[in-house]
Amino acid sequence: MKVTKALQDGISLVSRNVRMVVVIYIVNISLALLLAIPVFSSLNRSIGKSAVREQLVQGFDYDWWAGFTFQAQGAEKTIRPSLSGGFGPLFDNLELLLTGRFTSFGVWILVFGLAYLFLAAFFNGGVIGLFADEKRSFTVGRFFSYSGFYFNHMFALALTSILVFFLVYKLISPALFGLAGNLTASWMSERAVWFVNLAVYLLLMFIIILANMILDYAKLIVIAEKKKSSWLCIWLGIKFIFKRFGRALSLYVLLSLISLAVVIVFGGILSFLNPSQIFILVIAFLFQQTFIFAKIWTRLNFYGAQLVFYQNEHTTVRKLKKV
Repeated sequence: MKVTKALQDGISLVSRNVRMVVVIYIVNISLALLLAIPVFSSLNRSIGKSAVREQLVQGFDYDWWAGFTFQAQGAEKTIRPSLSGGFGPLFDNLELLLTGRFTSFGVWILVFGLAYLFLAAFFNGGVIGLFADEKRSFTVGRFFSYSGFYFNHMFALALTSILVFFLVYKLISPALFGLAGNLTASWMSERAVWFVNLAVYLLLMFIIILANMILDYAKLIVIAEKKKSSWLCIWLGIKFIFKRFGRALSLYVLLSLISLAVVIVFGGILSFLNPSQIFILVIAFLFQQTFIFAKIWTRLNFYGAQLVFYQNEHTTVRKLKKV
């Protein structure tokens, strides 16, 4: 199957079930409020009616932030200068992806993030279950029914992903950078050392992408093929990917580029907006909510397009075997 055809059919599949995106968005916002309300209360106590409020409207106040961070606890530690710009969160997320320093926001936030990972696992079962169903039509009841039915498999794969990325960040990444450090220890050219480190980061990025691809196809296979073993599906996912590696990787890269384009567009718009007036502040808020909705939509595109690609390839293989 052509990669572009799988991409088009996958996006079309998500578009026909856009109400599913709405449900996931509402749950995401509800969960975010558990953090946002306490943080807002803390910020309100810190800023109050002081002159800092006006300064923050005009731009980020680093002096205030330094004092606030010194006493920050829990979710308050997530307040960073990078959040004041449209592209700041993008660079923060990229840094976390390449370094794995998830505890930099505090242990409490790490625990909250892990809890969200398992909530996402619950929704993954509903999303893939509906996409793999012959009807491929959304109802709230069917969505939550599939989410609960497949949760044991998605939970097992979520635990596996935690283990995989723990190995990547704690064993593979230090080994690669240690090897690069030993190789370049006697080099005099800083530029050459920079390129070697860049190569290590690119290799690390490739490993992360490959791990994500394998785990994605494992989720798809366990539901589409109604397998009983989640871990067996990891092996089946590896076999499927490497038999058609070029096309599978190309599809993943195209989906990633769409996600990146969404981030760049919304990041650029939010960077342009300066919420110095209440009207602009409301516009910025609406753009942020649209951005969250778009991010959920792009994530579902991965499952839709990869499922279409898998089912088409699998059907072709079965037909060839019969011949």
